[in-house]
Amino acid sequence: MIKEDFKREIHQLFIKGFREALEPGFDAEDLQIKEQQRFETEHGEEFFLLTVSSQLFRIFILLHVSRNQHAENFVAKALNIGTNAVTEENFYDYLGEVGNAFCGSIKRNLNKTVPHLGMSTPNRLDKDCLPYLSSFKIDDEVHAIAEYQGQTLFHASAYLSADDELNYEVKSQAIDEAEPDSGELEFF
Repeated sequence: MIKEDFKREIHQLFIKGFREALEPGFDAEDLQIKEQQRFETEHGEEFFLLTVSSQLFRIFILLHVSRNQHAENFVAKALNIGTNAVTEENFYDYLGEVGNAFCGSIKRNLNKTVPHLGMSTPNRLDKDCLPYLSSFKIDDEVHAIAEYQGQTLFHASAYLSADDELNYEVKSQAIDEAEPDSGELEFF
């Protein structure tokens, strides 16, 4: 059994992490993150797969992408380069870093409740690999869509698979904006 407040915490961290990974350099009006009830398999030709895991559970985090003009325009703006300068290499490098920041945000915030978490590096896979996810017992899932200037940009999903009961006590913590984020480098 997984406590409902733990599932709710994962959902909140998922949306927060997705937003934080995509937002830098963009206006909140241009970039919208919306939670979805279910995942449609036609979203994205490829996906980045990352995991956060403990000895009792794993969370599979997927960032679904398609390399199209809209996505390339977004990447060009994020990298502050012209759209003609977006290559396959810098397109996928940027999205791998977005996935890394996304997963890292979830791990960092979940570490306040669950100690000793591990995190994978991003792996880019073809959408034909998605059915293999069903080989795991999925206890909970959450999905979201990122829209940029009113058009669909990326989809994201997180799947929780627990090996045993999860009895973590989730403590609401107020975020202190003055406290430095441990995910950023500090120079002395």
